[in-house]
Amino acid sequence: EKYEENHRPQMHKGVVVKINANQRYATTAATSLILREAAKKYKVPLQEFCVRADSPCGSTIGPMISANLGLRTVDVGNPQLSMHSIRETAGTDDVAHAIKLFQGFFEEFPKIDSYV
Repeated sequence: EKYEENHRPQMHKGVVVKINANQRYATTAATSLILREAAKKYKVPLQEFCVRADSPCGSTIGPMISANLGLRTVDVGNPQLSMHSIRETAGTDDVAHAIKLFQGFFEEFPKIDSYV
């Protein structure tokens, strides 16, 4: 009940973009767009993770890095079960998706950034 119904990540379905209306994650519209453009070009599936706005949630280091260093930031990761557990479980397909996405992001960033 803490998550938006249509924003629950699933393993083997792609990299997750973390979004939060209360700014607990660093993703912005602009950074999300740049990532999505790279994902589209490299045919990498993306998912959205969104905690309900009226529900508290954890945070990432993204907002702190963005604020302290002035870097545009997007919070992404692969879906998994049992985060912070001794036995974290994740989908093997998502590792390949993430590698392809990060490679494409760094190769395409200057070009995409120039028109965003």
